[in-house]
Amino acid sequence: MQQGYVREPEDIKCLILYCLSLLPITIKEEDLLEIVMIDDGFGYFEFAQYFRELRDAKLISEIGIGGHKEFLLTLKGKEVLDLMDGHLRQSVCDKAQASAIRVVRRIRRSDSIKTAHKPNGDGTYTTTMTICDKSTDLVTVSMLVYSERQCRILEENFKANAENVFKGLVNLLLENEKHTDTED
Repeated sequence: MQQGYVREPEDIKCLILYCLSLLPITIKEEDLLEIVMIDDGFGYFEFAQYFRELRDAKLISEIGIGGHKEFLLTLKGKEVLDLMDGHLRQSVCDKAQASAIRVVRRIRRSDSIKTAHKPNGDGTYTTTMTICDKSTDLVTVSMLVYSERQCRILEENFKANAENVFKGLVNLLLENEKHTDTED
């Protein structure tokens, strides 16, 4: 016996549209899938089929961004969703909202951390790691390293620990201020 409340094609389509309506940003299909897959009543293949149908019906718009496709709810999709108001159980809506918040936070965090490296003429590399907030760089660290492998390790660790690196750097740099204050 199948579990979950969302089993029928109309339910799955409604859930997809509802999840898109929660988002303040355009979203990749795999990120939308992560939000939508909150109910055990259907799987990936049903999602993919009904997602395509909604896109073909112009309820979902496809936008090319930076070499990949992202999606958003169209006005027509919003109108259809409004007609289906109350179609989904409240518990499903609550799970969808929590899932959307989690995925949007992950996307925004990922978008705010940038890394890159380039080879120097002497066989070394310069890796640059940045934390930004929308259009402003909060901190940029550039380091000279001796191999591309070191670049990748630094960049992966920076991405995984960016908040701690930022906080630690600020604390370290302000620590001297504490010592100066006590000396006066």
